[in-house]
Amino acid sequence: MKNLPEIAEPLFVEGRAFTRKGLLSYCREQLADPGVPLWRREVLGFLSLFLDAECGAIIQKSSGSTGDPKTFTLSQEAMMLSAQRTLRFFNLKRGEKALLALPVHYIAGKMMVVRALLGGLDLLLIEPGSRPLKDLSASISFAAMVPLQIEESLNHSDPLERISKLLIGGGELHPASREKLSSLDRPEVYESFGMTETYTHFALRRINGADPDSHFRLLEGVRVGLDSRACLEVEIPGITSGTLLTNDLVEINEQGDGFSWLGRFDNIINTGGIKIFPELLEEQIGTILGQECLVLPEADRKLGNRLVLMVEYEGDPPESEWKDLLRVKLSNYEFPRRIITVQALPRNASMKPDRTSAMNLLL
Repeated sequence: MKNLPEIAEPLFVEGRAFTRKGLLSYCREQLADPGVPLWRREVLGFLSLFLDAECGAIIQKSSGSTGDPKTFTLSQEAMMLSAQRTLRFFNLKRGEKALLALPVHYIAGKMMVVRALLGGLDLLLIEPGSRPLKDLSASISFAAMVPLQIEESLNHSDPLERISKLLIGGGELHPASREKLSSLDRPEVYESFGMTETYTHFALRRINGADPDSHFRLLEGVRVGLDSRACLEVEIPGITSGTLLTNDLVEINEQGDGFSWLGRFDNIINTGGIKIFPELLEEQIGTILGQECLVLPEADRKLGNRLVLMVEYEGDPPESEWKDLLRVKLSNYEFPRRIITVQALPRNASMKPDRTSAMNLLL
């Protein structure tokens, strides 16, 4: 198998040990059974494709979370290089259980499969959904989930403590969920930073424990810099084709081994000559109010743009109480000039806030 020499046998899926040839045969047998559900067929189909010696690349669409979805050609070798970095960071060992809670039509789901294959992890398959842990009885060494799954798991007291190391990506955590996670002794909880072009994450930040990270830590071999806009540039040998330019505004720490995320360059709001990073302000306001929110610009003759706070809230909002809380914590430029509430913030297919749709609600 010329492209995948690093994958060692046996391979583990759902507690069963396979040779590479045996796993391919098992996948094909299962795919020939019309009774196998679609979500499982997708996983088995990807396993079969990735293990095929004739397949050197895989087609992948981006989530479209920061723009229109794009189509990428992913190299198997680069996928394995990315997987190696994650396996080393989390010190994952052969035979440990990895939970596949994400659909494999997204890069994050595919990479969980590749990590299991490369690391000899025992891959546990479950139907992707909002509560992947509801029927979980096994102890899991490693799992990846999106914020919606985290919120539902917390709301229903699903057994997060059965997981040793938990990776969260694909969107922003609700302030209340972040607070709950920060108080947990188990699992170790990490936020990820990455994109399809970088084969998922290239930086991680632990958000709980005795010494949580103040910034994202770069994975081994990752190099970063800033362009003229103070936006992140990233180069990952073997994965990116040269330096990848982003629209992510960051501050790189003095050691150069990590960074703090400020927001998206295309979302900056200029109000009265002051630049406001809405994502940072949203995190601050969300923590103060305990509600999910968006900070949006609205044309103003004096300021150029004024800030409007859109809060996800049902019922009659305690607007006066909110304003009193915000006045204590925010500067005059950060204080929203008006507040509106919606039952649900507009979101895209990746469950990230859809600012364009939210702006249309202001009209």
